[in-house]
Amino acid sequence: MDRLKFIAVFVLVVAMSAMAAFQGGKVRSVLGDVSYQKKGKTNWTALRVGAKVQDGYMIQTYTESGVQINLPDASVISIEENALVEFSQVKFDKDTRISDVKILKGLLRFDAQKQKGNSTFAFRTGTMTASIRGTDGTIGLTEGGQPYGALNTGEMVMENDGQQVTVKSQQFVAFRKDKPAVVVEAKNASDPEFVKKLGEVLDDTTKSDDAIQAQAKELDQKIEVRNEDLKSKYKCVIDSVPALVSSDSVEVGVTCTAGVRVSIGSESILSDGSKMRFTPSWERAAFGDKKFLVNCSAEGSTFECGRIAFTYRIDRKVRLTKASESSCVANYATEGFNENQGDLSIFKGDSLLQKTTIDKDISGRFKLLPGVHTYKLVAQNVDSATTAAGTITRELKCFPTTKIRISVRDGNSVVIKRKVSQGAAIYPEVEFDLLNVAANDPSQVETILVTLGGQAFPVEQIPSKSGLGYRAKLKIPRGKSKAVKIDVLMRSGETAYATKTFIFK
Repeated sequence: MDRLKFIAVFVLVVAMSAMAAFQGGKVRSVLGDVSYQKKGKTNWTALRVGAKVQDGYMIQTYTESGVQINLPDASVISIEENALVEFSQVKFDKDTRISDVKILKGLLRFDAQKQKGNSTFAFRTGTMTASIRGTDGTIGLTEGGQPYGALNTGEMVMENDGQQVTVKSQQFVAFRKDKPAVVVEAKNASDPEFVKKLGEVLDDTTKSDDAIQAQAKELDQKIEVRNEDLKSKYKCVIDSVPALVSSDSVEVGVTCTAGVRVSIGSESILSDGSKMRFTPSWERAAFGDKKFLVNCSAEGSTFECGRIAFTYRIDRKVRLTKASESSCVANYATEGFNENQGDLSIFKGDSLLQKTTIDKDISGRFKLLPGVHTYKLVAQNVDSATTAAGTITRELKCFPTTKIRISVRDGNSVVIKRKVSQGAAIYPEVEFDLLNVAANDPSQVETILVTLGGQAFPVEQIPSKSGLGYRAKLKIPRGKSKAVKIDVLMRSGETAYATKTFIFK
């Protein structure tokens, strides 16, 4: 392969179910003249802010021009001046994020958001591969076609023709043909001026490693003096942002000395001394840690003037909307699941009744068990063992109507052949079974009254083979016959009635 051809492949494979399909990156800012050519076409058209960068697009930047392309997770690819690139494949959906970019000329700057799970973010050339997980830096080709990479923060592993180098923060690495990789320690390793000028040094085949290191050190010191001078003249105060952000954008207030241009992501504002407001954004489903560089430009130079960092998370929530004691069902509604897969678990006490994985907000219902029980609904992240957020605990009641009936033991009448003296009484017992009670649960019963002539008798529960058994010890005075009434009121409002008659002979 021609060494002027460089292939950078950004592959992000993210286990985020329900992420809406999003084909292509999106142009967020354009400086100067930038044009593009669609796949299979020969004409070039001016590239505008808001355009999608899709499969097969060629992008050309010219002198003092450039373009920023945002990825759905807020990662940024910045194509610098005098570059020619081809986006061979650009795909973002719930399962795969791929950006395959061929750089035919020039360099790219990148600011990759932290990847999670089994995600990857990789760059490749014909012989070189660089893998990172959330970092920012520069990668490209020198004028002589030598691949290089430099990091401001983070870490990446670069491999070329059997040579493997772990590149750390503030390091510059270049691979030269038939020579060991050059590793340079520099505070400003990914500064565009540092990269370009060091690239010129690398293309001089007469330069020794010591000479390259010496010139890199001199260049780094020069840029550092420049940056410190600019920072002393142009000061910025960045408002704090929440540690947790639950929307797909965040407002950042920045107050800087007048005359400095401030950029966060694709937004750029020239300071007049008053507070500026920036609103970096990302696709709703791109959850995780976020970071944004605050870059300042003044007097023809650009330097970092701050950083912001936070975690983007939409907490799942669940709420009970209605519960019916007679129908024994409870209704619920969830929040925070749209494009944000998670689990909904329902417990009775500590016993799990059901667990469902959902990727959108739903309204649903679950059956209540007869009686009075404590239920817990938990809405949580798929990748989290437990979460306090999204938990609701409620005592719920289930008292269904079941067509209860009373079965009096030993029949509904009994003949007592016994002489009872004037004013005396007998003390028989009445036993009965309450049938068709839900789950034979005594808590379903509101009251049981056993009465005779207006007098009520205590009732106790006894074993039963067919339902709920009860017994009452009576006091029946002398007489020809006596009818004992049994009245049952259930907590569902249902009633049952029976009698037992005692006949004296």
